[in-house]
Amino acid sequence: MHVIYLHGFCSSSQSLKAEQVQHYVHNHPEHSLFLVDLPHAPVNAMALIESHINTLDGERWGVMGSSLGGYYATYLSEKYEARAVLINPAVQAYILLQPLLGENKNYHSDEVFELTEEHLLQLKALYVPLITKPALLLLLTQTGDEVLDYKDGVNYYEHAQQRVIEGGHHGFDGFEHFLDDSFKHLAG
Repeated sequence: MHVIYLHGFCSSSQSLKAEQVQHYVHNHPEHSLFLVDLPHAPVNAMALIESHINTLDGERWGVMGSSLGGYYATYLSEKYEARAVLINPAVQAYILLQPLLGENKNYHSDEVFELTEEHLLQLKALYVPLITKPALLLLLTQTGDEVLDYKDGVNYYEHAQQRVIEGGHHGFDGFEHFLDDSFKHLAG
């Protein structure tokens, strides 16, 4: 199984969850992984991801995304009918990120970049108003998420498989304990 892991806003391939997925794949060589730092502009991030998907040449793949990465994963699941795992996903990223317009800094690299109105429009173009294939999705969410309201995800992905965990936070405490289930879901 080939897994595409997509990190969140201001995050990177060096995030804790990304490292946990990388470690899991290292210990399960039947899987392969696409894990890169995504460009800040959503249109560029999606172009990079879809360029990679186009190289897979019939290989089975699924996508795993955290926060903004979960938003991207939802779009990709709908477009390609791919299985996806969504970790504390941003449901309407173009609204959620509006208060962050302007200068932002990457948590890992300290790179400074600007979030613009154009970026929000690019995000809005990726919004999936109605999930048509919920069986392809697994939602992992924690009620203690301090960045977004977990109920938005529970409602939006209402017909998908869901693991709603009490407490935790936006980074998703104990994610390593959900990797087996996540990879089983992706493998279908």
